[in-house]
Parts: sequence; C-alpha cells; structure tokens
Amino acid sequence: MAAVKGDVGQVKFDDGGSSVGVVAGTREWSITITKDTQETTVQGDTFKSFVGGLIEAEGTAVLQYDNSASGETATFMDGILTTGDPATATFELLPDSGAATKKISFAGLITNFEQGSALGDVSTINITFKPSGAITSAV
Repeated sequence: MAAVKGDVGQVKFDDGGSSVGVVAGTREWSITITKDTQETTVQGDTFKSFVGGLIEAEGTAVLQYDNSASGETATFMDGILTTGDPATATFELLPDSGAATKKISFAGLITNFEQGSALGDVSTINITFKPSGAITSAV
C-alpha cells in the first residue's frame, strides 16, 4: 500500500446550492468523528458491554490567506457570518485530490473563524466546522 502525502489533500465546499468547488489555499484539514455509547451491562456479567449511540463530528481547515479569494473559497471564509444558518452547506474532505471518490462528505456549518498574521510567516485562517446529519465516508 502506498502512503498518501498530505500535500495532495483538498477541501471542497458549496453554500450556494450548486456544485462543490475547491477551497483554494488549503494548508491542512482534519475531522474528528465520535460516537456516544450506552452501557448495557447487567447483573451477573463479568465484563461491561456497550451499544453505539449518536454520532457527531467536528473538523478544522487551515487556509493561507489570499485577499483576492473568490467563489467557494470566499464563501467558505465568510461562512461564520451567517446567522440562522440551516446547516445545509456541502463539505467534501479529500485525503488525495487525485482520487475524487475517496472522500468524507456531509452537510454542515462553519462554527469558528480565526485569522492571524505573524512576523516571518504567511497569514493564515483557521476555520472550524460541524456536520449536521449523516456523514458519508468513502476513504
């Protein structure tokens, strides 16, 4: 099995109801998916037992700031400014942009935006997002 380098990863996004577009300038992305558990152990059992419950996730993306960003990149960066957001934006996270069917996809919303500028480094934007509803993984 060949290793996939991080430099071929990609984030795609759409909040306008058309098709997902590449978010330009992505430096990294991550997502953490967690599942609630309920204990089903009964008296007399020697070991605890559990069943899976509700699933949720949260993810982040780091972008290199580009003051001429447009299209889905600009929409992605401005997503935090929407109030009453119905969480219908489409997200696609690709570990390898050359394998378009290998992705994690979901509808969700932007929950946090942080922009910074440091001497000796490029200006970056950190975005946090949260899926709402089903998460599809084909990685």
